[in-house]
Amino acid sequence: MNHLHLDLNLDKHLDATLVIECPVCGHEITHHFRSLEPDSVLVCSQCQHSVTVSEADLERAEALYQAMLRDGEQ
Repeated sequence: MNHLHLDLNLDKHLDATLVIECPVCGHEITHHFRSLEPDSVLVCSQCQHSVTVSEADLERAEALYQAMLRDGEQ
């Protein structure tokens, strides 16, 4: 199974934006994390490639989000 290269950006209110690297062109695709559901499809604005965000991807992002919150409390 291929995993998306993903990261999260947090704003000052600790709202997360999911950042996904397009597997075709490498462009960063961003979307508000909490509004995504499993099997959401995002389209790269650079090459128009469709990227499906799986439940496993969202679980990885949630784990990253929780780790970022824990790290911020220290």
